[in-house]
Amino acid sequence: MSSSEDGFAVGIEFKSVLVAISKQIYETPLAFIRENAQNAVDALRMQAARDGEPSSTPQLFVNITADSTRCEIVDNGIGMTRNDLKNLFWTIGASGKRTPEAKEAGCVGMFGIGGFANFGVCHELIVVSQAENADTGYLTRLTSKDIEEAVGPIPRVHVEENFKAGRRGTIVTGVLHKPANVQELDEYVRDFVRYAEEYIYFNGELVSRQPFQPPNYAQAALESVQDSSGGTWTDGNITVAGHLGVNAGGVLYAEITGLIIGEESVRAKGWFRFESGQIDALKRGFKLCSTAIGTQIGIGGVIDCDRLAPTAGRDSLNAESSQLLASIANALERAAVMAILGSPSLIGHHTRIFKYVRRNGLVPNLGKVRVDIADGSELLLADLKRRSEGGVKVFYATTKNPTLSKALQAGGNTVVQLPADGHKQAAIREFLTTFCSAQKFEGQIECLEDYDELSRFEKAVLAEIEEVVLSSYDISDAQILPGRLTENLPVYAKDIPGAALAIYVDVRHSELTKLQGLGITPLFSSMVSVFCREYLSQSLRSHSPKFFGSGAVNLDWLSRSRSELWLLVRQDIEVHRRVAQRQVVRRSDVQVVKAGQSSEEQGVVADADRRPKLVKIEGSDQYADLSGYYLRIPQRASDAYGDVIQQCDSRCAVWAGNNIRFVASDEINSAFHVEVQLDRLISAGTQGSSSSGGFSQEERPLQSLYRGLYFPVPAILEDYIVPSEGKEIRIEIDCDWIDFSSAKVWRAREESEGASVESA
Repeated sequence: MSSSEDGFAVGIEFKSVLVAISKQIYETPLAFIRENAQNAVDALRMQAARDGEPSSTPQLFVNITADSTRCEIVDNGIGMTRNDLKNLFWTIGASGKRTPEAKEAGCVGMFGIGGFANFGVCHELIVVSQAENADTGYLTRLTSKDIEEAVGPIPRVHVEENFKAGRRGTIVTGVLHKPANVQELDEYVRDFVRYAEEYIYFNGELVSRQPFQPPNYAQAALESVQDSSGGTWTDGNITVAGHLGVNAGGVLYAEITGLIIGEESVRAKGWFRFESGQIDALKRGFKLCSTAIGTQIGIGGVIDCDRLAPTAGRDSLNAESSQLLASIANALERAAVMAILGSPSLIGHHTRIFKYVRRNGLVPNLGKVRVDIADGSELLLADLKRRSEGGVKVFYATTKNPTLSKALQAGGNTVVQLPADGHKQAAIREFLTTFCSAQKFEGQIECLEDYDELSRFEKAVLAEIEEVVLSSYDISDAQILPGRLTENLPVYAKDIPGAALAIYVDVRHSELTKLQGLGITPLFSSMVSVFCREYLSQSLRSHSPKFFGSGAVNLDWLSRSRSELWLLVRQDIEVHRRVAQRQVVRRSDVQVVKAGQSSEEQGVVADADRRPKLVKIEGSDQYADLSGYYLRIPQRASDAYGDVIQQCDSRCAVWAGNNIRFVASDEINSAFHVEVQLDRLISAGTQGSSSSGGFSQEERPLQSLYRGLYFPVPAILEDYIVPSEGKEIRIEIDCDWIDFSSAKVWRAREESEGASVESA
């Protein structure tokens, strides 16, 4: 029979918990100031609500002072009693900001991590506070030494009476582990509080209360865009109010003036531009974080909304807020696309919409899209539809055959020359076949001349193409045939039912002979692979088991066929955690490759085992589109699926804080990520974005060099990844594949034998 003596209290390993909530969440003085400044602002907002006044009254303030060793945040908000200090500030998981009063006041915090989180950057924390109408205030203090010397599992906080906080308010003082950069702290605080209406000072200077005005892209707007929805846009149970505009550069933007969720009106305002970028999320002027929302045409900007809340780490929005922001973005994106489709001039500026158009059933709305006619003229698709209804036959072609096109048009027919962009081409072709009964017209591709006497370079081209077809696409039965083709094509894959795929290659075409200057080098091999992707990708993917019919990467098949290299991590990508590799990058780790020189001329033959962490490609103007720096991805990833990564048509870099994410995507449902953590913050911002983050589309291809794979580094990020002479950069690097359709993540298995990683 059991008794009360048979039970026991739940234990806690306090030091382990402290590490989890401090060093892994708030590990820089930046986070310390942001967390405690936000607490101070929340205190002002609650006091203002109790007084029935706006929190922007000058009598309420936050004073932040900092030097290299100490940070102090002073506010005259609601203050705390002794019990509040004990039960709220110094108790893990408790919070006084989950009440209706706190939510109505617009408080940001709600997690209750409390003072302990500050020990990621402080070795001593002093909190003095006094509540209004209280007889006394209290000073509380805890140090790292107290934690180490605690007799029980949980340390004791020192408490004594103290009147330093005055009639009402709180003073938080942190003594830092490591020296802080005061200028960096100043810039960081300004970024987070510049739009806050409260009076917030940093080292005596007001850093808040800037007007929440339109960004540059909206300030320069010349005209409003006609919007058939009347300025309200919906997605699910949300309705967004605002208007659309366009500036002189053709940049489309939306201003948000209101938000309704269900039946409830929610305070919200902001501006968005329809280009890929970061979104600054604010709550009553206090910046929560910068984030990115996955949309089909791209969106960035700033939004201030009462329903937004950050994660405990303050570096992203929580799941509910992310979903709300995604719904707002979806509503705005559809409104933008519909507005663009109503204007031929806007359509010309925004070709990215065609992917969205196809996926969302908007092809019938393409009437105002201009298309090229084979005789050199232009027509709207709506005009073509009327012509076809009047009896004119409509044809479409992807390659140009002027002679045959002229003959067709001379007979009263119309030949539409389809654009090269894949999504636009597919959308226009669907409109033509559906509404114009159009037929496909292609001049027959023939081999006009077989090449028998081949040079060493021409044989090397054929050998490299054969290697790409076999290794990158797993096609073993293709025939590679040299010859001159009709239509001046450099290469053509002829699919003959029941026979091997015949690939005709004009090895004397200018698209290939321009590579002769590279010599038979690793760079030459890499560029032949790029040539195959540009000219043969669609045909080869249709024959390759590595890809679905849509062109998407078949990650399931690849992981099964290469189980010794691939590892399925888990199905829930939201909880995936990486174990990054720490590397030291020095100037000696940069290998210069001169396009147009042989390996012997560059002196790399004697060091064939070299695996440089960075490659810089240099060369004449002929190779300017290759020039720049490239970062080596981990060898295990290159070995496991490097051949597939190179087939991804879209490449970009996204950065924020001290994190850079290089992305290669098939633009359908999967993407390869290389995540780089730097040892300093990135202050570079792209045009139209804040210095806290940015985005760069990359046209340069990945390079296969030195038995590895190298990702192009945008010029704007070179200073953060490429070390200068005598300096070194420490980075943590990791990578994975994500299949968004199945929410699965793959990683390469253990580091391949022989790979070199230098510990920091």
